[in-house]
Amino acid sequence: MAQRTVDAHNHFYTKEYLDYLVSRGTTAAMHAVHDGGTHYRVWQNGVCTAHIDRAGHYDLDARIKDLDAAGLDTQVLTQTIPGPETLPHDEGLYWAKKCNDGLAAAMEKYPGRFYFMATLPYQDVDAACEELERCYKMGCRGIQMFSNFNGEPVYLEKFHPIYEIANKYELPFLVHPAYPLTADVMTKMKIPFQLWGYTLDTSMAVMSLIFQGVFEKYPKLTLVHGHLGGTVPYFVRRIQDSYKGYAKEWGIELKESPDITYKTRVYPDTTSFYLPAMKCCLEWVGPGQMGIGTDYAHRVGDPEGAIKAVKDLGSQAGLNQDEIDMILGKNFEKIFKLPPLK
Repeated sequence: MAQRTVDAHNHFYTKEYLDYLVSRGTTAAMHAVHDGGTHYRVWQNGVCTAHIDRAGHYDLDARIKDLDAAGLDTQVLTQTIPGPETLPHDEGLYWAKKCNDGLAAAMEKYPGRFYFMATLPYQDVDAACEELERCYKMGCRGIQMFSNFNGEPVYLEKFHPIYEIANKYELPFLVHPAYPLTADVMTKMKIPFQLWGYTLDTSMAVMSLIFQGVFEKYPKLTLVHGHLGGTVPYFVRRIQDSYKGYAKEWGIELKESPDITYKTRVYPDTTSFYLPAMKCCLEWVGPGQMGIGTDYAHRVGDPEGAIKAVKDLGSQAGLNQDEIDMILGKNFEKIFKLPPLK
């Protein structure tokens, strides 16, 4: 029997949430614009941060057709940017719950094809913990973590109660870009956020969790790092040298070098599709630490090419079938605790 494919980096807007974003109007710092047909644009602080082209971004039936055409069996769904943590307090709490209800409904409508990760109102940690407990009871398989929580670093101790629950239930996080902390720099340089703003932001988030001891504090914490691990796999020696040479001045003391923690507890997904970069990542972390990401349905995604990219990677890197199957689905079946596909 062929290995079940599992895509853990993809996105779904509930239609209610999308309509709400449109209803906020163009004067709101965060809003959406419907350009007609299936096309929407999402804006934050005057920057277009996401395009919605495919109906499958918010329509489950259309999405199933796309997945079938691409040969993708299972997706672990996440709410994408802008997350409810960017909204005013009461609205954020309301829409986090509404989005999770919609994601859980998708899982119920298409059992085995969809699972979901919890969307949390990070602006209120107590409420976020309460919502995470509710989502766990509804069957969530992980948690959507943005690269910053509405401008706040993710390692801050105020967020540790969320990590404590994730550690208790062994719920992995998907680390996905938010409006980046480097937004002013990217804007000044006229570089689209999608190029370096997003990948740098997720890399800073993941490495801060390691350098600031969050991984040591919560030993069952695991992450899926979107976009092929951002910049991390290409700076391994720099990570080693920065820790060895400068940790003392920064007040950092860990039981192991940060690159070892990353290599054993972080899973870069394959959302890059560029074989030389994929080979670089694979050479470092190995086939047991990678899994499919399509970034469906964003413009930078490639659901139709995702499986072929993994097979081409396996062929060029000399992987055996079991190692290819790890990347296609075995690794994510394991960390998300997915039952067998019937």
